[in-house]
Amino acid sequence: MTLKSSLTTEIISQAQSYDGIRAGIVPLKDVLKGYSYQVAPDDPGSQGQLDDGMIVDWPKEARTVLILGLNHPEKDPRLDWLERGDTWGNRRLREISELLKQWFRKEYGLDAQPLPYHVAKGGLFLKDAAVLSGIGIIGRNNLLLHPEWGARIRLRSILLQGDFQATKVLEGFSPCETCEGFCQKACPMNAFPQEKYRRPICRKQIIANVENKVPDGEIGENGKRNLVIKYCRACELSCPVGA
Repeated sequence: MTLKSSLTTEIISQAQSYDGIRAGIVPLKDVLKGYSYQVAPDDPGSQGQLDDGMIVDWPKEARTVLILGLNHPEKDPRLDWLERGDTWGNRRLREISELLKQWFRKEYGLDAQPLPYHVAKGGLFLKDAAVLSGIGIIGRNNLLLHPEWGARIRLRSILLQGDFQATKVLEGFSPCETCEGFCQKACPMNAFPQEKYRRPICRKQIIANVENKVPDGEIGENGKRNLVIKYCRACELSCPVGA
């Protein structure tokens, strides 16, 4: 085993020592050549709702991306609820990212930079990176599909200083080929005309979710439950992969 592959194994093992985490490694240059950067290099979306700080410049020595995937099971819906400017799942991913940053510095004397979720804030196109790192594939629902968890997974990325051997792209996993299209049938907005995902249609549901917050969060200082946004997960939860 080469030194680079040995380090990759150690990094993945450390990342996956956290409960509900799967990880992959991919060269940054490969991510920046990905499909999403070719069709939308400036990110057409907004900076989103998540409470992430802006990163203006990436470290010049960063040449590798560590992708983290956190399982968001149906039995724990709170991970997806937006409360007090963030989701609980995103807070957990940020916490793990910071712990890995410290571990990376302590073990190898190298720097690591956790990135924001949104491209507009200095992040990466995470689905592209996850596919290239072997975590999953893109399904008919336009979501990342993990062999074990299906679409019930959320992503974050960490830039690593230096070069490391990439993890392998996932092969032999193509569940959508024989699927009846449960995800598309479940969509309340019919956002898959001609079986193609249409983001503008989907965003109408997102906007409706944002405008209809519900008091299901923690007890706030006023003695009442915090308002939360419960985003639609119909296409995700209807997917039989990993159900």
